[in-house]
Amino acid sequence: MRRMGGVLVVATLLWGHAGYAQAYQRTVHFPTQGEEATVAGTVEGDEVVQYKVPAKVGQFLLVGGHAKSAHVSFWVHDPGGVEVYNSKVQNAAYIGRPEQDGTYVVGVFLRKADAARGQAAFFRLRFSRKSLPEG
Repeated sequence: MRRMGGVLVVATLLWGHAGYAQAYQRTVHFPTQGEEATVAGTVEGDEVVQYKVPAKVGQFLLVGGHAKSAHVSFWVHDPGGVEVYNSKVQNAAYIGRPEQDGTYVVGVFLRKADAARGQAAFFRLRFSRKSLPEG
C-alpha cells in the first residue's frame, strides 16, 4: 500500500508538471507608433498558446481571432485572472474596455474533442488598443 501511495504522488506531480508545460506565454509587442499587432501560430492537442497584452483604463481592447478550423477558440482573462470572454464560434472577436490597468492574457486552444485527438490548427490573432477620446 505504501508503494502505491508513492506512485500516486509521483504520478500527480508529473501530471501537474505536464499540464503546466502545455501552456506558455508570449508578450504582444505593439509598434512604437502603432496601436495594432498581429500574431500567428499553431495550436496542437491540449496546449494553450497564451499572449500577454498590456492595456490601460481609457482604451478599447479588441482581439480578433481567425482560423480556417472551426475547432479553434480563445479566451480573455483580465489582470486579476478572471475570464471576461470565451469565444464560442469560429473567427470571433472580443471588444472590451479595460476596467483596470495591467496585463490581459489571451489563450488560444482547441475544443476538447479535437484536443483529445491530438489535432493541430493554424490561427491568427489581431490585437488593437484604441484610446478613448477625452471629453
